[in-house]
Amino acid sequence: MSIRENLEKLNNSIEAAALKAGRTSSEIKLMAVSKTKPLEQIREAYDAGQRLFGENRVAEAQEKFASLPEDVDLHLIGHLQRNKVKTGLSVFDCIQSLDSRELAEKLVQNYKNQIHEMKDLPIRVLLQLKTAEEGSKTGFSSEEEIIETAGWLREQQGVRIEGLMTIAPFTDDESVVREAFARCRILQEKLMSLYRDQDFSVLSMGMSSDFEWAVLEGSTLLRVGSALFGGRF
Repeated sequence: MSIRENLEKLNNSIEAAALKAGRTSSEIKLMAVSKTKPLEQIREAYDAGQRLFGENRVAEAQEKFASLPEDVDLHLIGHLQRNKVKTGLSVFDCIQSLDSRELAEKLVQNYKNQIHEMKDLPIRVLLQLKTAEEGSKTGFSSEEEIIETAGWLREQQGVRIEGLMTIAPFTDDESVVREAFARCRILQEKLMSLYRDQDFSVLSMGMSSDFEWAVLEGSTLLRVGSALFGGRF
């Protein structure tokens, strides 16, 4: 199947999952995870109407997306090394993987120092909650850390929290995956109650293997790669 056909199939699956959850598909955005994918496939997805893309690495995204139109909304979904912050903020429209207080402080400091070089102001971020035990997964290890960091960021200039992100455990056990998503949603509700002047409306949860469960648990942004582009190159 072509990328256009895969995109149509995905949108139909999202609509069906939303209906099952008593939601509307208009509440849910689809991100094309284009890491490791060649520019030709990214252009094909763009030509099919896709505008939201996610990349894991700063240098790869910088190279591939330099020639894409400006209406692309490009998000970083991988760990952002502190020595790559300045470049990352010139490339990405949103940092979904804000995974530590130290990185939050680095973003704020970079805003103060490099305000005229950034792609988007204020810096849009999601706070990443670690809900999986795999060693390769990053994120805040406790909800308390996220709550404290969110409270600190409210007092700073230049960074706008838009919600939360999580990567569920790598398992086909639906109950385990949905429990991870539910934990993130419950934290979102807690943050909305604590900080009523903030948005927190984005819940970035769900990938190719579990996005239908994520929709059932309230996801508003799905990060889908292989189901759209096919296997890795």
